[in-house]
Amino acid sequence: MAKRTGKKRRGSVDWALGLSWLSTLLLTVLAIFLMLLTTVCSESFMRKQVGRSDFADYAYSYLYDNFVSYGSSTGFEADVITSAISREQINADMEQAVTDLYAGNTAVNARENVKSEINDVLLADLSSRGKDVTEDVSSAVEIVADACRLDYANYVAIPLASQLYTIITKMNRLVLPGVIAAALLCAVSLVLMMRLAGSSRLGVRCLTFTFTASALLCALGATVLYPLLGLDKLSLEPASIRALVLTYLRSMFGSLGIFATVYALVAVMLLGLMFAAHHQLKRQYQSNT
Repeated sequence: MAKRTGKKRRGSVDWALGLSWLSTLLLTVLAIFLMLLTTVCSESFMRKQVGRSDFADYAYSYLYDNFVSYGSSTGFEADVITSAISREQINADMEQAVTDLYAGNTAVNARENVKSEINDVLLADLSSRGKDVTEDVSSAVEIVADACRLDYANYVAIPLASQLYTIITKMNRLVLPGVIAAALLCAVSLVLMMRLAGSSRLGVRCLTFTFTASALLCALGATVLYPLLGLDKLSLEPASIRALVLTYLRSMFGSLGIFATVYALVAVMLLGLMFAAHHQLKRQYQSNT
């Protein structure tokens, strides 16, 4: 009878250890779903990456050079033809493009306001220099302004916006249910693990292992996954978009570090409980002897 009880006890412990591994995987899956919820599905996350990637600086640098080139070939000074653009405006327009994307407005912004502003600036410059603005001159100025507009529209835009919106929409439909399902499965797995452990001491040990292993997996994902995929070798044009995409992906994978920290803190607290309980038992044993 005692032998049968021992086998049953051993079987329960084995199940508890198995559920500890399963809980580790479920906690990691939960972290991945939460990562997607707070990154891909979050407009504010993408807006932050616009600033973090120095997108405005890259775009301004290229637009400045292009505008100066147009100006030098048509007789306009650099400070005149570039006066209609600024890093602040580029950053604001790109953030608005992000807002439009998440709102489902994926049409390319033609930036007619940029054309109009540059056209007015160039015509005013000609007038200030006493140039006769004939119809032909006005048409030529409009062509230059339209070239500037086209460059601005290409540089200050989210590429493949329609495809990205499709991905975001699908993520929004799948991620939240995934978070709920993973959280419920994880809770069930942890409760069963604690019950099958048979003792609070073994249960706490299994919990500590589960959260420690999950923290390590999330930390590996945060630090190893980005360089492992070789994303820095990704070739994208223009450079402003490349900087934004790489910063976005680096931050997305890096956000797993948040969950690694949370799981690690839980593991540390559990270890503290284990040591406190062990110390208390030791004191009780010494006082009894």
